[in-house]
Amino acid sequence: MTDVKIIRCTEPDELYRHYDGQSEPQGAYIELDLQQGSLLADYDAEVGGGVPAAVYHGFERRYSIPVLTGAAANRVMEEIAPMAARMLADWEEVWDGNNMVARLGEDAQAAEAEIEEHLGQSYSGMGFEQAFDDSDLVAQWDIDGATNGHEAEEYGITAETSDERLAEIAAKITKELAECGESTVAVVHGLDDYLRDLRAELAEQAA
Repeated sequence: MTDVKIIRCTEPDELYRHYDGQSEPQGAYIELDLQQGSLLADYDAEVGGGVPAAVYHGFERRYSIPVLTGAAANRVMEEIAPMAARMLADWEEVWDGNNMVARLGEDAQAAEAEIEEHLGQSYSGMGFEQAFDDSDLVAQWDIDGATNGHEAEEYGITAETSDERLAEIAAKITKELAECGESTVAVVHGLDDYLRDLRAELAEQAA
């Protein structure tokens, strides 16, 4: 069986990315690179749904997933590695009349269907299956739900508070939010900007 190289996530919130100006965070996926023999998890860096040529032509196979914690993504990649290995052992590069594309063999197609089912992408008639527990997901909070407007008093923020201290405060807030639910990882879009704005307002008041 062909070995699969798993490129592991190294950060708890590695799959979370919310670009400024976008109403929703980016989607996430697990990708099997047939040419490199690698399996990785990442967020979709493209806005608007575009994909690289290697994905379009089938050499890089992407499977949508929720925004998982790094630990959950690593676990899932280990779980699907045997199926990914079957795909690596049963594909070829062919000319389709316009481009070189990847063509899966019969067993590779079956293995890919098993991966999709494992990731909850199989359709049951009632919708797509839920394949992950809440503890696997990054808990996503908006700024209104995560703050109360009294952070300056609670954390001693002043006009002179350093960036390093603001980062510590943001980490403490997100840690406490994570403890409110089943997930061990929480993120708050805009929290860093919110804390810096508090500091700026205090600086203006002191001027």
